[in-house]
Amino acid sequence: MAILYECALLDALVIFSSLFATLYLWMKWKHTYWQRHGVSTLPTHWFFGHFKDAMLFRKSAGVVLSELHKQAENEDVLGIYILHKPFLILRNPELIKQIMIKDFNIFPNHYFRGANNSDTISKWSLFSIRYPEWKYLRSKMTPVFTSGKLKNLFQLMQESGEKMRDHLHDQIKDNSKIMSIKVKDTFYKYTTDVTSSVAFGIRTNCFDTPSPEFYVNSRKAFVQTILSTLQLFFLFFLPSIGKYLGGSMLGRYTDYFRKVFWDSMDNRSVTKIKRGDLIDSLLQLKTETPDNMNVRFEGDALLAQAAIFFVAGRETSIATMTCALFELAKQPEIQRRVREEILKTIQDANDVTYEAVHNMKYLHQVINETLRLYPPAPIIDRFPLSDYTFPGTKITVKKNIPVYVVLRGIQSDPRYYLDPMRFDPERFSDERKDEIVPSTFLPFGEGPRNCIGMRLGILQTTVGLIAILRDYEVTLHPSWKDPIDPRNVFISPPAEFLLNFKRI
Repeated sequence: MAILYECALLDALVIFSSLFATLYLWMKWKHTYWQRHGVSTLPTHWFFGHFKDAMLFRKSAGVVLSELHKQAENEDVLGIYILHKPFLILRNPELIKQIMIKDFNIFPNHYFRGANNSDTISKWSLFSIRYPEWKYLRSKMTPVFTSGKLKNLFQLMQESGEKMRDHLHDQIKDNSKIMSIKVKDTFYKYTTDVTSSVAFGIRTNCFDTPSPEFYVNSRKAFVQTILSTLQLFFLFFLPSIGKYLGGSMLGRYTDYFRKVFWDSMDNRSVTKIKRGDLIDSLLQLKTETPDNMNVRFEGDALLAQAAIFFVAGRETSIATMTCALFELAKQPEIQRRVREEILKTIQDANDVTYEAVHNMKYLHQVINETLRLYPPAPIIDRFPLSDYTFPGTKITVKKNIPVYVVLRGIQSDPRYYLDPMRFDPERFSDERKDEIVPSTFLPFGEGPRNCIGMRLGILQTTVGLIAILRDYEVTLHPSWKDPIDPRNVFISPPAEFLLNFKRI
């Protein structure tokens, strides 16, 4: 019996060793893809490819990609691997412009699908939907973000900004006291007030005590766990695997948000009151979708648009406001100059008006410089619908191979930015902004598929920063040296991130 056991154990060991050796050799061969196609690459781990630190949560994916971008030095393109899958990083602004604008017809779609097999909400969002449905959907939503509509939304933002000011005043009543604030939590309340109105057509006051049900559920729906982090990671970088891992954009609160959305839609249908917001555009989609579309814009296909604007509208502004305050806390002189501009402009306008906000040039320079160093999305992703050779080169990317523009890489590339890691708002001054090479600053994308909510996000961020900086001096908390959560695919501050506030 003992001999049989030993033989069985030996057989199992041989089988396991053979399988491991086969996997190892297969992965090593897959990692010769770029070498076989004449594209520069870097040494890689036999299993993780170039993404070991990201997959082990040592660094955020955006940081890993930016480091890879920098290691390529003067190369126009760089081939990388995530596990076994080849990806192409573009490092030349002319090549970036080529695929984003000039040859958009070959690169019209995101590689990221953002949905597993059962998550119809993510599948049909404006971000992940494919051409030609994307083009039709975009045309119907564009009117929501005109200057006139944004001007109407400004009052809502300003009201929420005032609620945030009152909330902070209640916490920091002593002018001489320095208080540590969880800024992400504060900004969550502010942005939820704004984006819930834009996306779901409802008004909330998230600074109320107790917190409104909508706010509570919107926080619970996006609590980050190891499982949800892995699901998002694979959906973002390896969707062919991620689609089998479960999860959904709205998680176990999908039915709650579905009810809120359809209650708002039904109420608007009955009252027939038009506000020119996203709900009105979605009502039009519901009744006017052409027959030649591969999807009927109804049910969850409509909810998907509200959901993606709500999620993206919150997260990008929270990240930008937090990182801006972090940099201003490190550079008191720049913070002082921003505050002086805010107070002078408000005094001249006798209030925080839409026009006054647009006149705060230096504050907008600060926001742009923050977006340069901390772009909320790590990449712009595309893939070609057919084999494609970059004009003027011998570089060919095969059909369906993902092509990335690494935002933290190109936006801090020393070939295009002097002293690139220094926070310098003067780069975006009237005198120097023409020095910025086209297609090297693209926090909201480039070309026809750039972010439709760009101006809304900038306005929301600007109003939020004004509400803070007009009243408070912000300094670093000694426990926090970095505002980026290494577990997050996107640039996002950790939930516990602290900054010190002192009333002035």
